[in-house]
Amino acid sequence: MSTPIFALIIGIDSYKSGSIWNLHSCVDDAERIRRWLLHDLDVPKDQVCLLSDSQATKNNIEDTFMEHLVNNPSIQRDDPILIYFAGHGSRLSAPKDWYPGIRKPRTVEVLCTYDFDSKDEHGRISGISDRSMNAMLRELAAVKGDNITLILDCCFTPFQTPENLRERSRTRWTPPSRARSEDLWRGLWPGARALPQHSQFGFLEPCPTTHVVVAACSPGHIATEGKEGGRLTSNLLYAFHNLTLHRTTYGQLLDHLNHHAGEGQHFVCLGRNKSRVLFNDVPFTVDRQFLSVTSGRGRDLRIEAGKIHGIMEGTEVSLHDHNYHCSKNPAFAVAVVLKVYSTWSLARVKPQSQDVQVPRCCWGRVARWNNPMPFRIKLKSSVASLTRVWRLKKDIPLDSSRTLKSSGITVERVDRAKQADISLTVYRRDVVVEHNENTIVGQLGKRVVRIQDTSPVKVMNDAARFNLHLQTSNPERPLENVTRMELYGIEPETLSKVGRNLLRDGRAVIHCSYNPIFTVMLTNTSKYDLWPYIISMDPNTYATHMIYPHPEEEEEQYAPLPAGGILEIAANWPEPEGDFHSRRHWKGHSGFLKVYFVSASVHMNMFAQCARPPSALGFPSRSSMFMDAASTTSSTHTLVHVWDTLLTYVSFNSVFDSSP
Repeated sequence: MSTPIFALIIGIDSYKSGSIWNLHSCVDDAERIRRWLLHDLDVPKDQVCLLSDSQATKNNIEDTFMEHLVNNPSIQRDDPILIYFAGHGSRLSAPKDWYPGIRKPRTVEVLCTYDFDSKDEHGRISGISDRSMNAMLRELAAVKGDNITLILDCCFTPFQTPENLRERSRTRWTPPSRARSEDLWRGLWPGARALPQHSQFGFLEPCPTTHVVVAACSPGHIATEGKEGGRLTSNLLYAFHNLTLHRTTYGQLLDHLNHHAGEGQHFVCLGRNKSRVLFNDVPFTVDRQFLSVTSGRGRDLRIEAGKIHGIMEGTEVSLHDHNYHCSKNPAFAVAVVLKVYSTWSLARVKPQSQDVQVPRCCWGRVARWNNPMPFRIKLKSSVASLTRVWRLKKDIPLDSSRTLKSSGITVERVDRAKQADISLTVYRRDVVVEHNENTIVGQLGKRVVRIQDTSPVKVMNDAARFNLHLQTSNPERPLENVTRMELYGIEPETLSKVGRNLLRDGRAVIHCSYNPIFTVMLTNTSKYDLWPYIISMDPNTYATHMIYPHPEEEEEQYAPLPAGGILEIAANWPEPEGDFHSRRHWKGHSGFLKVYFVSASVHMNMFAQCARPPSALGFPSRSSMFMDAASTTSSTHTLVHVWDTLLTYVSFNSVFDSSP
């Protein structure tokens, strides 16, 4: 799931003015912060704006600040916002009346933009002053909330001591050469003009209310860079990779930074909200792929996943301390499943991990599914991807099996397309997938699809996991003749079903306008009270979503589909990326609708494989499908439960389309 962080990242090594000493690692530092956001925190590329060197002029930074942050409709109030600056800082004499009522000469701290100290048609560029930045942050906080982090890897007024002078070539500070105090008035942010400047603390106000600031040093000290980059940025990235971030406050982060910084530089963190967890804990959501694990007597472990989830004997599960995204969470042991029941499994720690003390409650993630039939793939390259595909072929030799690290599913590379479940043709940024005509996807779905802006490794993992869950079923079929599914159109205003049953021979065509909504009617004539779970599976993108119950709803205490009962559900097919409201969008779109029936409430959200969950349509109130590990010892989770599945293929046509 993508993370709602929005960032403006600025890194400047080379300055326009020839009188300014150029730096060496600010752009690299900015790139490293960007990579951390994209790869470690799963932030979408369009939410991160990077300005480097000549892009980082004063006007461009201010315009981007407004466009990308203040006026960005995608940013909801209290979404995390990061502003990062690596470059020179400086200080100018304060002009007259800058500090009302103060006659003693004062100075003003400034961030040195690319065009700092250079001249334009209006005069000299004085950079972005502390007064301007504070006003900009007030405007941002007024519309987007105070979950704002400002990181400054620069300094403003280093003491000219012998030690500091020796570090001059590595110091992120420059004295002004031609810019004067009157240039500050000319370059002041418009919103700052009506706000008198009383504080003399510059960028490091003792307790700012609009943001938390993390700075490279306190006033008078220096911010340096070396081969590893800026010391603040390098230590930050080290901390981000070594701390459990969902438990780390800004204050704790500062303690960690200064503990590992050594001598010569003391980092600073200020703000009313510095006792908050980083980014107010927003990015650190529960990872649905983790399973609740409890340890019993002896060495046995109970894992809350069973046959219904695709678990089989020999499945390997890595054990972890927590189940949060984007926070350090190494495996401390690996367990092997010994016996599988309908909704849970019995496992034991592998011999090489037996010396590890397993806590009473922890979390597990499937590391190897142990699927008996490998998922077969054929790899093809284009001119632009020869090297990448050659490396992949080297990692997965022909006619040999490998377990994919991300999905934990065993795959086998084959030479002929007829032998493969899927054939991948890799291009520069896209991957074309051809499904074998003998597979269920090849028979019912599109034979050939193009997945944009992805990698072949991701497609292999997604396709393999998708195939595993698509084919998971109960061979005994205990509910085959006593459960039924029907699909109907829906009245958007009342969410009531209309028309006749659209499901015929396992397929349904649903006509919709702008939103793909429909009614699912489930009938239970068995002797069991049942909990149904409905999953949408898109073979064009390999996205799977939990449609019912909605992931954010509360769990039902009683079975929603009792024996002899009927349940109607207003369902919303998840919208893929793109123009959701184009009249042509739904024409020809299709996918699988899979229903799991089980005689107990179980955790099914591990099936989710998507960027975002579908929106709810007035579903019955249900909880997140995650349960605290300690609660799984309840007697209701120790029974052998009955379960079964129904699978149908659904295609959508727009009512605006004139074709039948």
